[in-house]
Amino acid sequence: MFKMILITIIFMMIFAWEIPKLRREKERKEFVLFSFLGLIGYVLSILVVMASFI
Repeated sequence: MFKMILITIIFMMIFAWEIPKLRREKERKEFVLFSFLGLIGYVLSILVVMASFI
C-alpha cells in the first residue's frame, strides 16, 4: 500500500512540475503526448506494484 502511495506522489510531482510549463508555452501536442505517456507509465507502475503483492 505504501509503495502505491509513493508512486502516486512521485507522478503527481512530475506532472505538477511539467504541465504548467507546457501549458504556459502553449505546446498542445507535447502536453497531450506527455499526459498520455505519463498515464501509461503510472498505470504500468501500479500494476507492477500490485503484482508484487500476489
